[in-house]
Amino acid sequence: MNLLLKKPLKSKMTTKPYDDPVIPQYWDQPILRHLTKLQDMSNVQGVSNDIQTQIQICIDCIKAREDYCDDITSLSSTAIENLVYQTNQQNWQQVYDRGDIQWKVGPGMLTGELEGNFLKTLVSMSNAKRVLEVGLFTGNSALAMAEALPVDGKVVALEISEYIGKFARKLMDESPHGKKIDIQIGPAKDNMEKLAQEGHQFDIVFIDANKEGYMDYYKIIMDNNMLSPRGTILIDNALHGGMAYLSPENALLPGMEAVNMVITKFNEYVYNDDRVSQVMIPIRDGVLAIRRKDEFEGEM
Repeated sequence: MNLLLKKPLKSKMTTKPYDDPVIPQYWDQPILRHLTKLQDMSNVQGVSNDIQTQIQICIDCIKAREDYCDDITSLSSTAIENLVYQTNQQNWQQVYDRGDIQWKVGPGMLTGELEGNFLKTLVSMSNAKRVLEVGLFTGNSALAMAEALPVDGKVVALEISEYIGKFARKLMDESPHGKKIDIQIGPAKDNMEKLAQEGHQFDIVFIDANKEGYMDYYKIIMDNNMLSPRGTILIDNALHGGMAYLSPENALLPGMEAVNMVITKFNEYVYNDDRVSQVMIPIRDGVLAIRRKDEFEGEM
């Protein structure tokens, strides 16, 4: 890639080849899943070299677009780069086998540089002071958003796993912004209900947790007035690997149909909720941005 840049392109920390026990490769790129399948078929069925070359060009074009978006986006902080590196280096399968965590996790669950900077930008644009994150994992998104908060700002991050919470705490404390992040361990629904009873409100709510819980989390926020005036709810994985808009046959993600129905029903519920307006943002696996309807439209 030839770019006329005033600063050098990012030097990424070396990580292991893609090896995730939870998230399939090309999870958020159903077209790439189909193209790689087509490429495998062409290699064994004697397809002409010209067609095989064109398939590879299509794959390269999609990857080049992703790489370009990452490269032209501002650098993540050193603390976030190290957090991502350490998450990639951790043997999460071994952690699961030891019984330290109840569910399999992997580095594919990281927010990533592009979406992390997107969240940071939204927090900065909205002049937010209080953020609620439902689903911390190792802290990529929490730290990105904390970096945009004022000195008295706070991210309340909910994480069910004590092991992962401690792992994230250690990494986030390497940043001067780590002190803005309050990690609460336990079932997200229980912690959210407690926050609601205490009258907490948040300018940004970022939901990126177990998909079966999305409906409950959304209802707790909306029904208990936890969203501050002109606040925004951000729903991650709203396209869910393409399954939100593809048939099971075309999604090429066998065994995931039941979870997909949860996301589809949630998206439809929000669409039919007269209290809000929403927009689907096709960044990575989709972010659904939701605001109260009367704050979405300007005055006349």
